[in-house]
Amino acid sequence: MESSEFTPQAARRWAELGGRSQTLLLNNVWCVTCGKTTTIVRVSGRMERDDIVLEGCCIRCDSPVARVVEGS
Repeated sequence: MESSEFTPQAARRWAELGGRSQTLLLNNVWCVTCGKTTTIVRVSGRMERDDIVLEGCCIRCDSPVARVVEGS
């Protein structure tokens, strides 16, 4: 993952997922511009209720992309 910025709470929850899960989530993001699954780079993360909201850019076209990791 390129540079990342997470809020403290999001960083704790993200770390709990473990490396393998993190990699799978970062490499499975939909890009509307490319019209296909992509990898998210320059990631930031924040909490919204119990969910982690990841925002960044598509590795292919640099368009904004986002992914929600649902909490329990």
